Amino acid sequence: MNYDLRLTCISLGQGQGQKAEERMDAALKTGDWLMLQNCHLAKSWMDTLELRTLDLTERQDIHKDFRLFLTSMPSPFFPVSTLQNGVKMTTEPPRGLRANLKRSYTDLT
Repeated sequence: MNYDLRLTCISLGQGQGQKAEERMDAALKTGDWLMLQNCHLAKSWMDTLELRTLDLTERQDIHKDFRLFLTSMPSPFFPVSTLQNGVKMTTEPPRGLRANLKRSYTDLT
């Protein structure tokens, strides 16, 4: 679908909240995909993220191709409403050395 040029990844952390908001506003209009990585590192921005995602459920002017992906480690301050309104996928870390090595080497060609 040629989304390799339309996918933007932003690793959240110190000072990236404003950049994420600007990119989200642009992606809503153009139908781009936005991935906000490491949400657990942006504790102070989680309230804003919650408000922005709640706003998405009520807006009518969102491009039909727009997608928002969020990645995070388990965190007690991640907005519950955002979790409830989204589709969730989890990856469990491998248990033990053998499983960890096997997982590491299966991606190699």
